[in-house]
Amino acid sequence: MGDRPNVFLLVLDTVRRDRAYDDRRDVMPTLRRFAAGATTFTDAVAPASWSVPAHASLFTGCHPGTHGATTVRPVFRAEPTLPGLLSAAGYETYAVSPNQYVRPETGFARGFDEFETLSPALPPRLAALLAPAVNRFMYSPARYPPERLLNAVRARRGTTTELPSPPDSGLVDRVTELVRGASSPFFLFVNLFDAHLPRSPAPEHVDRFVDDDLADAPVVRDERAHKFGPGMDERGLARLRQLYDADLRTVDDRLGLLLDRLSATGVLDDALVVVLSDHGEHLGEFGLVGHQHSVFEPVVAVPLVVSFPAGGPDTVTGQVETRRVFHTVLDETGVREYPSTSLAGGHSDGVTRGAFYSPMLDVEALIWHDTARYDRDLLGEPLSFARTGAHKLVRFDGREWLFSLPETRGESLPRDRGQTPFDRLSGPPTG
Repeated sequence: MGDRPNVFLLVLDTVRRDRAYDDRRDVMPTLRRFAAGATTFTDAVAPASWSVPAHASLFTGCHPGTHGATTVRPVFRAEPTLPGLLSAAGYETYAVSPNQYVRPETGFARGFDEFETLSPALPPRLAALLAPAVNRFMYSPARYPPERLLNAVRARRGTTTELPSPPDSGLVDRVTELVRGASSPFFLFVNLFDAHLPRSPAPEHVDRFVDDDLADAPVVRDERAHKFGPGMDERGLARLRQLYDADLRTVDDRLGLLLDRLSATGVLDDALVVVLSDHGEHLGEFGLVGHQHSVFEPVVAVPLVVSFPAGGPDTVTGQVETRRVFHTVLDETGVREYPSTSLAGGHSDGVTRGAFYSPMLDVEALIWHDTARYDRDLLGEPLSFARTGAHKLVRFDGREWLFSLPETRGESLPRDRGQTPFDRLSGPPTG
């Protein structure tokens, strides 16, 4: 066991790739410094647009259609899991996640020796008892009234000029405590949540990134308030985008402090370190804010940087699915062999795929017509995508749209069968 590397899976929640990799914005200098000594994947694609299915894919190597943790069943129950396999192989396993959706109550504690949420959490046994009832409710028409009510309540919250204080979660201190008490080899998963709505950057980064003349522009607290309510005007969207950059710098600072602490303990020596985002964020594209109801590039194109124990290529430019983190960790630790799927080989994916599963909402009407139309028959209907390096096919409820990448609203086209690289593809991915 002594020659097996420690493994760090550091998820920068809600970080879109174009902002993270943009040197001109200088929003994530820590990530760039880390990437200088690691392998940067310039075209990494997430299989889902929000936390539960995206993390479940990291922990299983499967698409959402296979592991089943989606919008309509947001409880992670698939087996085997990455921490479970590592634990069975002799690894100590630890998690620190302030993300309210990635926690023991939603099934993510399985396989971990310790799972820290930095906030009150249900006891694991109670969470396990409640999970079947949650599954039955979330996958039934009984969800329709509360789903519509939730959207209405969030919409009424409207906009505000005030910003909440950035969370002081104690995350880095707790990670430091866990690492100091851990024995090698160990696996550590950390979710850094600072870039998630509501916009709550550190004050010094508000001063750095946000124009003074936008200080009075109201912004939304959550994505539903924008799409289902009156939304924001152009000044509000401009301020929101600048606040997002300030949020990215805030999470980058936390990443820097975390890496410094880990480096000081020596646990990063010869370790496998994966830094990526679970999904991105809309900043007004297609009329959307946040990361629900979409599979467009702002929410599925994410940063991915890996430091391999034995070194790796400087850059991989071909598109890769982030679910391959599962195979990479198991291959690098020797727990299971995945020579053709591990990211260490630099192999790209000819087609990347993913999906968002509708919670009874007509996603087509919402995106293209700004209309909130509810239909019980749409419960679980996938808004799916298949992507090559140049094109992207999006499908919902029998309708299809073809985009050239980078996608824009003006480039949306009806699919002309026989004219695209997607001839043999249909439906959401199931593998």
